[in-house]
Formats: sequence, structure tokens, C-alpha cells
Amino acid sequence: MKKTILPLLLAAALLLSGCGSKSESLFRAFSEDLRERRDLAVTAQVRAEYDDRSCSFTLRCAEDADGCTVEVLEPELIRGVKARMSADGTQLVYDSVSVDTGDDGGTGLSPMGALPLLLRALRGGALDSVWKEDGNCAVRLIPEDGIGVTVLFDADMCPEHAEIDRGGKTVLFLEITDFG
Repeated sequence: MKKTILPLLLAAALLLSGCGSKSESLFRAFSEDLRERRDLAVTAQVRAEYDDRSCSFTLRCAEDADGCTVEVLEPELIRGVKARMSADGTQLVYDSVSVDTGDDGGTGLSPMGALPLLLRALRGGALDSVWKEDGNCAVRLIPEDGIGVTVLFDADMCPEHAEIDRGGKTVLFLEITDFG
């Protein structure tokens, strides 16, 4: 009996290791493609969960050669508010109105910074782990010390869900509706 089980266990181990390496290869190719692009546009529903409150937005991030612009699509009350992020810093603009971005609950993570952080992680974050979830690729990336980004992809290797945490506490939840 022992002689029969050992070869089966070894075969199972090889199959499982093959799944991870295929997913890792798919992700690395995806990430390499993103590194060469500076024209991405991403739309997502972003939910921030802090100790004392939560808030939700629909945001669109559009890149260009100088950085990116994140625009609020919902809620309707602040539709059109934009954050322009570049090497020179961040500006929050709505016509001639300046808007306070509010307290981030001490996490250093804000909804307006979620999509640029996601793109930065996908392009160059340290690959912490890769696995299959519901038959699709999932990755955990570390874009900077203390911050983790977990991304679930669909069958076409398009990001569909992401979670961003600081110090092991998940703060931002992204449902990606458009990526490309």
C-alpha cells in the first residue's frame, strides 16, 4: 500500500507546482506588458473601510506621459472632482474649488490613490505569492513596505477585483469594471 501511495503523492505535488508556475508566467507576461504602457484607463468601484466609517466611490483613472488623473464618477454630489497625480505632486481640482480629501484613518491609504497604487503594484510590485482561485490567477504583490495588494484576474487575465492592505489590515476594496 505504501509503495502505491508515494508515486501518487509525488504526481499530485508535480501537478500542483505546475499550476502555480503557469499562473506566475501568465502574471509576469501581463506585468511586463503593463510596464511598457502609459496609456491605461481603469474604472472601479472603490470602497474604503476605516475603523469608524466606510465610504464608496466610482473612480476612473487615466494615464498620460506626465502622470495620471483620477476622476470621481459617483457619488453624483462630487462627480467631476479630479486628482492630478504627477512627479510634481498631487492636486485636487474641481473647476476653481479645492476639496479636502479627508482623514485616511491613519492608514496612509485613500480611495483617490487606490487606482494609481494598483497600477504601480501590477507594474513593479514584488511578487509575494501566486495561486489559482476559482480556476483563475490570483496574486499578492508588495508595492512598498507595509502595503499589500491582492489581485484576482478573470479568465482573460484582466484584473477584476483587488484588495489593498496596510500592516495586514485590508482598507480598500476595488471592483474593477473597465481595464485597458
